[in-house]
Amino acid sequence: MKSAVLGSPITHSLSPALHRAGYAALGLTDWSYERHEVGVEQLADFVAGLDDDWRGLSLTMPLKAACLEVATDVTERAARAGAGNTLVRTEHGWLAENTDIPGLVAALRPAWRGWPTAAVLGAGATARSSVLALEELGVSEVHLYARNRRRAAELVEWAAVAAPGLSLEVRDLGDWARAKEPAVLSTLPAGVADGSGLRARSGLLFDAVYTDWPTPLATAASAAGMDVIGGLELLVAQARLQFRLFTGQDASELVMRAAAAVALRPKLVLAGFMGAGKTTVGRLVAERLGLPFVDSDEVIVAVQGRSVPEIFLDLGEPPFRQLEAMVIADLLTGPPAVIALGGGAVMTPKVNELLKAHTVVLLDISLAQSLARMGPNPGRPLLARPDLPQLFADRQPVYRQAADVILPAAGEPEQVAESVLRALGQQA
Repeated sequence: MKSAVLGSPITHSLSPALHRAGYAALGLTDWSYERHEVGVEQLADFVAGLDDDWRGLSLTMPLKAACLEVATDVTERAARAGAGNTLVRTEHGWLAENTDIPGLVAALRPAWRGWPTAAVLGAGATARSSVLALEELGVSEVHLYARNRRRAAELVEWAAVAAPGLSLEVRDLGDWARAKEPAVLSTLPAGVADGSGLRARSGLLFDAVYTDWPTPLATAASAAGMDVIGGLELLVAQARLQFRLFTGQDASELVMRAAAAVALRPKLVLAGFMGAGKTTVGRLVAERLGLPFVDSDEVIVAVQGRSVPEIFLDLGEPPFRQLEAMVIADLLTGPPAVIALGGGAVMTPKVNELLKAHTVVLLDISLAQSLARMGPNPGRPLLARPDLPQLFADRQPVYRQAADVILPAAGEPEQVAESVLRALGQQA
């Protein structure tokens, strides 16, 4: 049985880690959960091309509205929200559902104190789910703090139909910290609202962000005296609801939380040009740290059943880089490990973005050293490229921008590994 998360970008998604952990805990060995980069224009064709083995799809941005258009049936909740985050296979086709709303209710309810008024920061798709969740919790008045007045006005117009018993008032985003609403739900990206200016107050703050926790907003709210709930609570709650829709079984909340914690834990990543010794040094470092070692190129070869040069020849570089980015995303949201990347991986912006949450060690090597180490190697078609010096030069600033630690790759592997461990100890 197959399921997946779709969206664009999608490499950041933790959904594979959560769902796969649920399958493993329940012994669902015939279930798989993938990630696919799919835009709005490709969604209909993607869904139409799925065979009967597919049981469910998780949808993230920008597909939450578009999923209603490809569904055969739409639940009342998803129709009211004007957005879904779930497609479930039925005997008639695909059912669109929205688990964000009940997931948010489940995340908020343990700390909820029956407040009639609340604030929502932001005016996007998550803000709409927040409005409907607040309505379910008994809120009658919502103050919508937004930067984009046009989107805020559209949300108010939508709410007049979707939640007619709810009063919405648009206010300037810069005023929220000085206001007095007892419950504040932030649907904004990290850093947009940092909590500066928050005075001492009681109540509840929900921050939809779940990476780099606690966020400055969460820290400020906690210091001001508010109860704080993070986006991980919503992520796990909505994933468990999706899991039941897909499989008919309940995933353990504890198992999914543990999987999320592991996925968010920083990994140690070795980068550099070919011949830098990433694999050899990586194995030594992993052994010393008591961690598994994974080479992203070796994973790609195992999945594809052919060598990297053969994949390049068959697919071309852009599709290979997309495949590589997905593999690296799975490794970075997997168990703790030392990970070696292919020499060109950091040139993919999606990979570079993912690496920001992890510790990247650049094994620095000159082109002359690289060529001397590689020697004549027909398995490395890169060596035959006439523009190799320019390619090497183009990668250097990207390597350095991505790196947290830069170490010379010259010397015996054991010496380089020792340098890596020493640098990590100093960094800690």
